[in-house]
Amino acid sequence: MTGEESAESAAGPGAIPLVRSLHLGLDAPRTGPRQAVLALASAPLDWLDAHRGGFLHADEEALLTDRLHARRRHGLLIGRYAAKCALAALRPDLDPRSLAIRPGVLEQPVLSGGSIDNLGVSLSHAGPVAVAVAFPEACPMGIDLERIRPANVALLTRQTTAAERRNLAARLDAPEAERLTRLWCLKEALSKALRCGLTVPLELLAVGSVEARPPGLGVTFANFAQYQGQSLAAGDLAAALVLPRPPAVTLAVEPAEWESFRQALADAAAREPGE
Repeated sequence: MTGEESAESAAGPGAIPLVRSLHLGLDAPRTGPRQAVLALASAPLDWLDAHRGGFLHADEEALLTDRLHARRRHGLLIGRYAAKCALAALRPDLDPRSLAIRPGVLEQPVLSGGSIDNLGVSLSHAGPVAVAVAFPEACPMGIDLERIRPANVALLTRQTTAAERRNLAARLDAPEAERLTRLWCLKEALSKALRCGLTVPLELLAVGSVEARPPGLGVTFANFAQYQGQSLAAGDLAAALVLPRPPAVTLAVEPAEWESFRQALADAAAREPGE
């Protein structure tokens, strides 16, 4: 299991999962050049159940109890699958089945096993679609994925600040539901990078400056100037990646590679529309 080709070849006819990965170059003066991998995956529950022996650790398998609702089972499996795809692309020498992703005390994913050296993982899922990033712990990251739902506008408005909404509206010509969902994704991704989760007042996670960066948006944060965020959206899916900003880390990804990943997000949204 090393990426798109192996994942697709393992599937049966008519049940090919969608998998895309993006290598992130990290130029960090204090630690030297590093690599991270961002992965997106989409697959039906029956395919994941049939093939879980190829990517789950025994401790992860134990989480799949008979009492687990089908939706939660799907989320657990697709999240682990995306994370193992990212890890396999970053460390093709490792067997994904030797790596366990267990929930920590704040429900954060904790990676162990194999011969990993200070690697971390962040993951998120929206129904049958998941994104994950595997990264060196020297460069903390967080990721989030959400469905864009007009019905959530009132709730998301209460969970964002007027300044955030004005800044984004001035730079993004998109429906309000998309703008608000992208703000939420950025906040949640930041909370994951900080390892605090959504246990702090949401105002502390406020987005600051916003600028257009193909194929999405680049942001900074009002209270955490050491972090930057990248926001993407396609179809009814919005995603955000958060990591340290220059001069601590310079992210090296060609615009065409970002666009290819955004297109994969569009493909996943079209393939697996939200309920």
